[in-house]
Amino acid sequence: QQQQQQQRSSSRQGYRQQGMQGGIHGKGMGMASGGQQPPCVTVEQLVQAVAKLPPGETAVAAVSKGLTFLDSSAVAALLKELAKQGCLKQSVEIFDWLRSLPPTHELSRLCDLYTYTTMISQCGSHQQLSRALDLVTEMRAKGIPCNVHTYSALMNVCVKANDFQLAKDMFTRMAADGVQSNLVTFNILIDVHSKNGEWEEAVARLDDMERQGINAEVRTYNTVISACSKNSQPEKAMAIYERMLAAGVQPSATTYTVLISSYGKRGQVEKAMELYQDMIRRGCERNVITYSSLISACEKAGRFELAMELFAQMHVEGCRPNVVTYNSLIAVCAHGNGQWERAATLFDQMQREGCQPDNITYTQLLAAYERGGQWQRALQAVEMMPMHGCTADASAFNSLLEVLWQSGVLVAQARALQVWTVANKTGQCGMFIDTRSSPDAVQYSTAGGSRGAIIVAVLRWLAELHSKANASSEGFLRQRILLKVNKAKQARQLDLLSATQDALGVLFCGSGAPLKVTSVVNGLLISASGDQLYQWLLGPGLSDLVFMQQGLIRKKLPLQALVAHDAALAARCSAAFSGMRTSEGACAPSELMYDPVVLQQRTQVVDLALQYASSFQLQDGTIYDAIHLFDRVMCMHPPTVASEMWPLALGVCAALTATATSPPPAGVTSPSMMPSMDNLINSSQAAALMAAYPAETITSMERSVMVALGPQGLTCNTVLRAMTVLNERLGYGSDVGDGPTLCGPTICGGSGCTLRLPERLQNALQAVAAQVAANPKALSLPPSAAACAAMVAARRRAGALPVWPAALQAMTGLALSPGSELSAHVELLQL
Repeated sequence: QQQQQQQRSSSRQGYRQQGMQGGIHGKGMGMASGGQQPPCVTVEQLVQAVAKLPPGETAVAAVSKGLTFLDSSAVAALLKELAKQGCLKQSVEIFDWLRSLPPTHELSRLCDLYTYTTMISQCGSHQQLSRALDLVTEMRAKGIPCNVHTYSALMNVCVKANDFQLAKDMFTRMAADGVQSNLVTFNILIDVHSKNGEWEEAVARLDDMERQGINAEVRTYNTVISACSKNSQPEKAMAIYERMLAAGVQPSATTYTVLISSYGKRGQVEKAMELYQDMIRRGCERNVITYSSLISACEKAGRFELAMELFAQMHVEGCRPNVVTYNSLIAVCAHGNGQWERAATLFDQMQREGCQPDNITYTQLLAAYERGGQWQRALQAVEMMPMHGCTADASAFNSLLEVLWQSGVLVAQARALQVWTVANKTGQCGMFIDTRSSPDAVQYSTAGGSRGAIIVAVLRWLAELHSKANASSEGFLRQRILLKVNKAKQARQLDLLSATQDALGVLFCGSGAPLKVTSVVNGLLISASGDQLYQWLLGPGLSDLVFMQQGLIRKKLPLQALVAHDAALAARCSAAFSGMRTSEGACAPSELMYDPVVLQQRTQVVDLALQYASSFQLQDGTIYDAIHLFDRVMCMHPPTVASEMWPLALGVCAALTATATSPPPAGVTSPSMMPSMDNLINSSQAAALMAAYPAETITSMERSVMVALGPQGLTCNTVLRAMTVLNERLGYGSDVGDGPTLCGPTICGGSGCTLRLPERLQNALQAVAAQVAANPKALSLPPSAAACAAMVAARRRAGALPVWPAALQAMTGLALSPGSELSAHVELLQL
């Protein structure tokens, strides 16, 4: 095989060296007068003469005399060298002039097999397939037979012109003409099969070569292996690799890279690593493509640690990573939960090393931020993209919309609605009316994507219909209104539609929307009666759904101020929630220690507490504090309150919490100086509720309750308090910014904007809080844990999506998934 390679190399260079270095005498030229040799002209001299021509000068005049001293092989070398030196136009000009000469001209002899084959080969550089075919036709007309080199050149032109079928036809024609194939023609044909996805034909041609005694080279095997790999046939590719070894052909880095990539696409990282170890044993140099393919294999298999080990090994071997390497590494981080920090570090590192991020880099980085719930960083990354010449595509927008919406943070969800509008204007997201709609229905359609992207698209669709409803009569929606959500091409979409269907069902049910969502072929279909939807669009449900009343989507909030505001809010709420968790163990009631007689009357306890709240004009938080104090009293051992006296004990707890939450009178500086029960219970309703008890009995009960409460006193950690912190983390009840920075006069018309709970969510929270309070099982859970379960239930009832926001998961460390702790709590409380 080495001898064949040397012979081919020698034949390729022979005739060029003959003209370039030694000079060639004209054919048939005799001795010059005086017995001197005729002049000697070299190809190099003619190339230099053409290269020095001023623009517009003809090359024929510069070389015509010199051509008389060359034979056809030297002219072929001249034409080839001119093309190589960037003088292709002059090369074509010279050959076309030679073609135009009459047969009787002395230089017409130079248009033979060598020069025609050379010029056919040059047609490939500019994909001039028609010219190449014309030259072959001209050769046949002149009686010049095509040889294997001519056919090889023509097949190569066909490949560069992407006419693969014609390349195969030329191979067939060559065989019909009795021209024996060689290694080059087989290499070209196998390459055609590989590009066409015809892996079986590529293997068959390799078999043909063996039968004809043509030894395949490493390039041949690599192409066949690549054909098998591209068509998901790693086992077949491995079989070719073994044939290669048996034939004594040394694998190259390309061989291993293709094989590694083949197994990596199927997530068979162990097989890929076996090949990597084989490379090391055989002393085959690993390059950046090899390592990038290995890291990509780790990405498919979710092997983050192994990917980082390979990345470190690259540096040990002095192999500098490129953008493909970093993209694969960041993708590994994107597919591994909790690795967004590493993705951000790699993104910074690649820039420090002078590696420019591309669109794929940003897409993978956004995917990592999406998985990590980092909506602030995702927004910042999108703003950075133009600095590196990148633009957000559909995948980037899908990730951004997903992380913004799933955060559950109000300002982030408002920004998601704005981002969708931007994506719509750039053609990355869209809503279209189907012109094929039936006369009784109007159908819209939108592309699928991430769950958050689909939900945002639906909300924007409803907002648009709301605007039309305000400006139109009832019949504008026809009898039926439809929205088709088409399934996207992304692999993750396969598992996403079912979850999206469930989420939309929660959204529509909780908001009272007369919309139904069903699964159809290649997507989801949302449908409603036109009349019913019209009435709903004009009601309050939609305003709550898209936060219209808060004005957050009417102006683009400054990103820097938005991020700073949310960071401060997250820190404050996290500290509060953590403090509650730390202290709730010291004063938490227990179902096991509870007075069993009173525990059986749990529902009546909560009902009476709500009556006390009405009588004492207490807020929800105050009465749930009272229930918490009462629960602590009922868990006291030995008991300080008789079971039958629980209504009075509950009333005393209500009065105590009211005292603790009321502003102190003038001159009162400590809780111990607060007014007594006698001064507090002064309303007629409260007096009626407690009229059955003498004043001394009430006073005695107050002392018993305070003894039972012990040193913790009126300290309360209740479910409702924890729910308030959870809601504040999402932005409810908080001021969005100070002064005009975030939400000034141009947005909300004031110096700040307090985001209030929508009525439907407020009602759901109140109902669930009462349900949890009445459930004895809640006493077995810490209040913070019960609050998280209550939030899930309340948001689900109200149609607030997501039902368990990513911001709350990050703050509490609780995930809502099958078999998770939070799911178990929801099930325990029967919510």
